Amino acid sequence: MNIEEFKSRLGAGGARPNQFRVKLAFPSYVTGVDPSYSLLVTGASLPASNVNPAIIQYRGREIKLAGERIFDPWTITVVNDSDFSLRAPFEAWMNGMNDRATNEGITLSPSQYQSDIVVEHLDRNDTVLANGSYTLRNAFPIQMSEIALNYAQNDIFEEFTVTWQYTHCLLYTSPSPRDRTRS
Repeated sequence: MNIEEFKSRLGAGGARPNQFRVKLAFPSYVTGVDPSYSLLVTGASLPASNVNPAIIQYRGREIKLAGERIFDPWTITVVNDSDFSLRAPFEAWMNGMNDRATNEGITLSPSQYQSDIVVEHLDRNDTVLANGSYTLRNAFPIQMSEIALNYAQNDIFEEFTVTWQYTHCLLYTSPSPRDRTRS
């Protein structure tokens, strides 16, 4: 392979990790969410998954077959603004599932506290890449990190992470330009 072939395979310059958008709908019991929250999500990832092997013993040997697919917990990094416009709604979301003061959950069905999250991998023109849209189904927050306070840190913004659990992930694949011309 020569350098020109390598460059041509990158398409429009290759996929960039800093071009993404996260969209989620907060549960109805969480109010006051700023609709521009997506801009404050500064770190995310495309979701990971594993296929655990189903192991069968046969004459002293292990036969490994494809088993259940498991989706790893997923984490975002959020910049905290001075109004706590995302920290407060995440606190309310988690309190709805289990109140931190009383350690009791409000009686909610899963559909009332679970939501779909869409992670979109973008090109430099904010267009979703062909294989760049992932939907994390039935997601809910399971952990929110602390915000470290420190007198010596005067030139950074506060950040915190939120870790999610979800049932499965759907990959949206848009038709390639070649497929669109065939239809």
